[in-house]
Amino acid sequence: MTNRRIENALVNGNMGPEFAKTTEITDSLEGIVLSKEGKEPQKEIVFVTDEEMADVLDETVRYNILQTLRKGVEDTLTTKTIDEESGDTIIRQKVVKRNVLSVVEIVRQSPECCIQGEEITKNQVYHHLPILIKYGYVIKYGTVTKGKRSTDYYRRTSKGFLLTTGAWGTEEKRIREKLEGFTDKMLETFNLDVSKENREELLELSVKRAQMQYKWRTKIAEMVNLDIATKETLSMYEMLLDYYSVGSKEYMDAIYRIREILFPEG
Repeated sequence: MTNRRIENALVNGNMGPEFAKTTEITDSLEGIVLSKEGKEPQKEIVFVTDEEMADVLDETVRYNILQTLRKGVEDTLTTKTIDEESGDTIIRQKVVKRNVLSVVEIVRQSPECCIQGEEITKNQVYHHLPILIKYGYVIKYGTVTKGKRSTDYYRRTSKGFLLTTGAWGTEEKRIREKLEGFTDKMLETFNLDVSKENREELLELSVKRAQMQYKWRTKIAEMVNLDIATKETLSMYEMLLDYYSVGSKEYMDAIYRIREILFPEG
């Protein structure tokens, strides 16, 4: 059983403000020979509506490999230009995040990215990478050869994945684990005064709401034009899902009760 996050845990592709994102070949990848797949642009978002594909991530090591590839490693990007007037060579270098990693780098970075800081072993990476490649989560990006040594590098096929099916959407324990921290943070951030009893009811209703929406997530996701799906598509998707959900009386009853708990004065 995995500790995989719920709904859009894999979607967030932010690298943090201290590093620039880049799709250029960084200094460490100089001389890389790209694979056929590596020459294709990385997608922004992929909606996973196939249950078999979703279940591939119902395994902690595979999930953690994807998370490690998402976070990436620090690298440098050096550019050289010629000053037209003086003819001098101007060299500029900036720190960037590289999301194309070798097996060794995946292993080395894994404690920072994995659930509970677990380290992925090299044998685990070699075992699980082919599965992630087979189901379209990862590609072999290219190969760097230095002397007699060749190193393969891997990249996610998409910056984000949104799972709309699979075991994660039905198990109350998984959903509750996700919502507990989120709910507490929301109550604190917005200074919402909720009693211990009402907090428990709020959590139960939130879990129920998530389980109900789960039944409709794939239906809406299958309507997405994947050729033009972007991060903005996620907002549209959630909006349409909300519109569809209000057709259920049971769903709306839960929403109204949640509103009463959060805003008792109306």
